[in-house]
Amino acid sequence: MKTLKLILITTFLSFLLSACSSKVQTEVIESKTEDISKLLNDLIKKEKEIAELTQKLEDCKNHK
Repeated sequence: MKTLKLILITTFLSFLLSACSSKVQTEVIESKTEDISKLLNDLIKKEKEIAELTQKLEDCKNHK
């Protein structure tokens, strides 16, 4: 009887821990995806700023 209880408790705990680790892993992957998306958006903004500054610099060179 004790062995059966021990087996059941062990099985339950392993399922519980497995579910928790899967959830954490999914959250980490989603977090990384959001971070990458944010970084890409920041990169696009910075590239636009650089293009604008380059254009202003070219305009200044042409006016001289």
